[in-house]
Amino acid sequence: MIGYTEVLQTMGAMIIFALIMTTSNRHMLGNIERKVNSEVEVHAVTLAQDIIEYSKQVPFDAATTGGAVPENIPDDFVSGSSIPTSTASKLENIQYFEQFNGFSRSVNTSLGEYTIRTDVSYMGPDFSNLDQPTGSKSIYKRIKVTVSNPSLAHDVVLSYTRTYINSD
Repeated sequence: MIGYTEVLQTMGAMIIFALIMTTSNRHMLGNIERKVNSEVEVHAVTLAQDIIEYSKQVPFDAATTGGAVPENIPDDFVSGSSIPTSTASKLENIQYFEQFNGFSRSVNTSLGEYTIRTDVSYMGPDFSNLDQPTGSKSIYKRIKVTVSNPSLAHDVVLSYTRTYINSD
């Protein structure tokens, strides 16, 4: 009977050890998944921020290219109700802010393929209503950048509101 007791104790110890290892492996896998998801999300935010930073470098409107100052602000800006959809295939081809409207591109990385979409809209003409897009022209335009990736639980959406300030 003594031999059977030692065998049963050994088997019990092996079962307890297996349960501990299974739980430990599950936690390690969860940590690795969170790390990879965080890397994918950080990369998506970086791609969106790159688009926003680039948008700050182009003229506010087609009417302001080359440093031109429109006579009637905001009436001389591109029509607010129908900001044209971008036909640019490359970021470098965008010449002014509203050309970001409808711009889209795919970026392949080691973390998978990211799809970037941008929308531009005029924002409320008064400073108190900058959260709602408006169909009328104003000195405020917002770019909304949406980045998606199959590994992201939710798309990353960043926005930036740009103000036209005539410094002349």
